Amino acid sequence: MSGNFFQLVSNILTETIKNGNLHTYFGEPRLDIDQFYSEQTKWSDFRIMIPTLFLFFHGIELLLKGANYKVALSITRPNHNLALLFTEFRKNYPTSIELTELIDKYVYPTQANCPLLFRFNQSNNCENSSNFYELLKYPYSKNLNKYYQHREIRFLDSEGIPMYKDIIDDIGLIRSEIAKL
Repeated sequence: MSGNFFQLVSNILTETIKNGNLHTYFGEPRLDIDQFYSEQTKWSDFRIMIPTLFLFFHGIELLLKGANYKVALSITRPNHNLALLFTEFRKNYPTSIELTELIDKYVYPTQANCPLLFRFNQSNNCENSSNFYELLKYPYSKNLNKYYQHREIRFLDSEGIPMYKDIIDDIGLIRSEIAKL
């Protein structure tokens, strides 16, 4: 099932890259500017990155749950916590080093391996991506005491393109590694 989510994310990010991820228009005045602008920016990160990353992390969640279920043949307690699921995955698949490193890059992004996600987590006071289910689904925390910041993953123009390419490439590698489980 995770493959469906990964495919959709890859398709979306491919379009975002192809269209240059622009959020501004500089050109002649147009009578149809609203419609034109909407069409020109329909694949831009300010419109689609929050749901796209949600789908990507949901794909990772499903991958981890499926792989863990394959070993345990039962689910102890359903959750969306990527760190807990990933810890269980590492115990269940200690020799899947490449897949572990790929998943680690997104569950625990650093300034070196995924600076945009690292800054996003940092701006929301999150030590990892475990809270993706809430961060990318709602504007506020469950108890309404915290407003989530999404600026770090939107309006990036060309700065976002390297991360989008990395995600597409990593999805391909993840798919190859899943087949080895």
